[in-house]
Amino acid sequence: MTDTLLLLIADYGLSILAVCIYLACLGIPLPGTILLVLAGAFVPGGDIDLVALLLVAFGTAMLGDLSAYAIGSYGGAALEKRLSNAPKRKKQMDRARAFSQKWGGVGVFLSRWLLAPVGPWISYGSGISRFPPVSFVLWGGLGELIWVGGYVTLGLLFSSNALALAGILAQTSWMLLGLIAVFVLGRKLLAAARSA
Repeated sequence: MTDTLLLLIADYGLSILAVCIYLACLGIPLPGTILLVLAGAFVPGGDIDLVALLLVAFGTAMLGDLSAYAIGSYGGAALEKRLSNAPKRKKQMDRARAFSQKWGGVGVFLSRWLLAPVGPWISYGSGISRFPPVSFVLWGGLGELIWVGGYVTLGLLFSSNALALAGILAQTSWMLLGLIAVFVLGRKLLAAARSA
């Protein structure tokens, strides 16, 4: 799949990157992080302009985040009703809403770059829970700056090994999310054992 993405970036450049990042921010399983690394790898050869790459990636990530927030905010009831037919998605949405309410802006910030796989659900949950829009934009924008800047920089630094790096990064965010889940579940088990 990474080879196909490499060809798409080579052929369509920033337009394919923009579409993929926007859709990934809405929760469609597309490899936005991998595309950022690969696009960054094209900068040293002059195939992609660095400033244009950063602006397009950041702009479409924010547009995707705000679209997901707006869907959650204006269509939250309908979205929840629709998700009730898909228990797995409903469970993800419930967790995202609880996470948004508990962690607030810090949760939005971390979900943009450190916990990117749950980012779209945090955006929807933030909209549903009526998280303040200005705070969402500020915290989300800071997180997206780190996400875009960090992964484009990795692509620049490791341009000769960008394919291998992209594969490693794709697995790392899921592994980190799994480790956090294990930690949280472990704490809950310890608390339950102590109270029993």
